[in-house]
Amino acid sequence: MLIVILGLFVIAHGLVTAVIWTIPATEDAPFDASHSWLLGDARPLSVVLGLVAALAFVIVGIGVLGHFGWWPASAVVAGVLGAVLMIVWFDRWLAVGLAISLAVAAAGVWALVQS
Repeated sequence: MLIVILGLFVIAHGLVTAVIWTIPATEDAPFDASHSWLLGDARPLSVVLGLVAALAFVIVGIGVLGHFGWWPASAVVAGVLGAVLMIVWFDRWLAVGLAISLAVAAAGVWALVQS
């Protein structure tokens, strides 16, 4: 049951990532996903990277749910990609998402080391 919960949680993280990075910011939005502290205004890049990271998290969740042997490697890729995305476009509102991304990457590394 824990595996199902974790797999669904990673899929949900991916879906939330897709929403955060694709919906245009409004005046009352907590942060602007199109403006990076490092790159400046880079909306097209943030949308592409956000969607790639989101897809990667969904793939990891499917791998976890299906008990596929490839999920640890994909978790490392998804977690690192998500972390880089949230660091380059950092805002304090992304702290929880950053922690989740790092946890996914760490779980992948741990599973790879264990096998």
